[in-house]
Amino acid sequence: MVTKGSSTSRPRISGTRFIDADAVRGSRLSMSASFRGHAHPVTGTFRGVEAEGIDTPPDEACVVCAPTTQRLAEDLFDRWNDALKSGDPDRVTACYAEDAVLLPTVSNIPRTSHAEIRDYFVHFLEKKPRGTINQRNVKFGCNKITDAGIYTFRVEDNGQILEVPARYTFVYENRDGEWLIVHHHSSKMPD
Repeated sequence: MVTKGSSTSRPRISGTRFIDADAVRGSRLSMSASFRGHAHPVTGTFRGVEAEGIDTPPDEACVVCAPTTQRLAEDLFDRWNDALKSGDPDRVTACYAEDAVLLPTVSNIPRTSHAEIRDYFVHFLEKKPRGTINQRNVKFGCNKITDAGIYTFRVEDNGQILEVPARYTFVYENRDGEWLIVHHHSSKMPD
């Protein structure tokens, strides 16, 4: 067994507060381990005596996880929906990370840059879309929120008001203190 101060180092733990990196190996478990029989180590692949952390930067910088809540997921959708209501494609595009992926509702072209995402919204906003969440399932991770479910869009098309139900997935990441959409998939519900 490796002890604190010995010449053999053990893998370091990052991003997990209140867990002692120098504790006995079997006690260093992720919180999710309780759901998987207490056998899921937080970090590192053990190869004999020496191991290398798989989630630790070389300089052992600490990763801090931003707080996440159901309300935050709701607020992030509301921010995006308010941007739609503004009719401003730049405001909508600002909700997305520079490297975001948008798989849009009414286009077969994946959008993978701000220019492509903006181009999609220039045309989509002409329909004056308004989204309403019908059902959502939110999952949380370190600096990540996944919000998936069903929403209905109210759009104007050729002078008619249409209600279009669709499936959605938003993946948000906290980047430098700002929550941005990194992945957005939206597809019309099958008839």
